[in-house]
Amino acid sequence: MNPFVGRSGFWNRVNRVVYTFTGPAQVGIGLGKIEAPYVPPADPACPICNELMADHVVRRGDANTPTHLICPRR
Repeated sequence: MNPFVGRSGFWNRVNRVVYTFTGPAQVGIGLGKIEAPYVPPADPACPICNELMADHVVRRGDANTPTHLICPRR
């Protein structure tokens, strides 16, 4: 079940050895546990100014510019 067996290259050999100790990634909340789906809040508040997010302006960036959150003035 080791996904690195049979692949060539130095890092695949290293990963093949490490995988025997670490195993696959631990994903999820655990076996037999059920997690409720995420329910977004009806009126989310800004983590910075604690005002409603509907009053804010989000200026989205692209690959070269960051995204900006503009809080309303009081």
